[in-house]
Amino acid sequence: MDNKLTPFSPDWDKVLEKLEANKAAGLELNAEEENLLKELQQISTDAAQAFKAYNAFDTDKKWAELKQQIQPDQTNKNSNKKRKPIKLWLRISAAAAAIFVIVGIGLVLQKDSQQNKNVFHNDIPAGINSATLTLDNGKKIILSNANSGQLASEAGILISKSADGEIIYSIKNQTENAANKTHTLSTVNGQTYRLQLPDQSKVWLNAASSIKFPASFAGLKNRKVELTGEAYFEISKDKEHPFIVKTDQQEVQVLGTHFNINSYPDKQNTSTTLLEGSVKITNEHKIQQLLKPGETALVNNNANILVSPADIKSSMAWKNGDFRFNEERIDEIMLKISRWYDIEVTYHGPISKEKFSGKISRNKNISEVLNMLSYSNAVKFIVEGRRVTVMQ
Repeated sequence: MDNKLTPFSPDWDKVLEKLEANKAAGLELNAEEENLLKELQQISTDAAQAFKAYNAFDTDKKWAELKQQIQPDQTNKNSNKKRKPIKLWLRISAAAAAIFVIVGIGLVLQKDSQQNKNVFHNDIPAGINSATLTLDNGKKIILSNANSGQLASEAGILISKSADGEIIYSIKNQTENAANKTHTLSTVNGQTYRLQLPDQSKVWLNAASSIKFPASFAGLKNRKVELTGEAYFEISKDKEHPFIVKTDQQEVQVLGTHFNINSYPDKQNTSTTLLEGSVKITNEHKIQQLLKPGETALVNNNANILVSPADIKSSMAWKNGDFRFNEERIDEIMLKISRWYDIEVTYHGPISKEKFSGKISRNKNISEVLNMLSYSNAVKFIVEGRRVTVMQ
């Protein structure tokens, strides 16, 4: 069973995802498709707002207000004064109010039953924009504590932090040995950060990830970096100096393109999703595979490289500040949540085999994310400290 977590028709949801994926991949939409895309995006937004309003609806308060409005004046209940006829519109209003209250009671009972099954001894805020930069000499800079401006200078390379929280490498008076200086940008659970490399390429680093790179690419045949975890790359074009990303299972070679690599140690495979340009993937068995925009490659211990159409919206959700689940098991989802909220996840009883689909901002507290997941009634949660227990 697929548990949709948003009140939006699954069929139209698939059409919307296809149109958005085509546009993100650079495919041109005709006028009819553009209009349909705008309409579906508006419907999806309206549905999400209605769902939010439902969760915020205070039925007890509305019922109390309504009773106060319609309750007869007790001081006049024994009055012998002749009552005026009740106009038809008042009767209609009373009937509408009754329907409103009945619907409201149904909503709040459903809402309460959904919320009461989760136990929150405390809430956990979303992750933050932070990382640790380790220089070649071993010096560590905690970026969330650093002010904007110049952070360090090594071998003629100036390292600075922008006002919006991005590490920028720029050439000042570069020396020949700058390429021999290895720097590492790393995040722990609950952190993410952006980096501009010396060649102007940009990197978005997800939680629990790290990237090693030379302080300068000058004088090197290839622009080579090493990745653990997940990162999105926008590579500046340089035909004479290919850009190579090395992980534990593969090497990805590019000239200039946009792509995402997910290579967490707790996953059995490495996925590479291409948005534009082209990349060549080489696995440990020296098997090579070219990717086209809109494709994803999966690499594991097997000799073959599996290529399939990309789910670009899901692959890019973290970089765009969202969680997006597309028919995923709860244990797969909780891996993503544990990295972002820096939590320990335990399971009480068997792990649910249900599959979940939905979207929610990564800026929400964990309670909102878990309440959304439990709305399907397939799972429930207990949060105590930084431990989350998942139950059916």
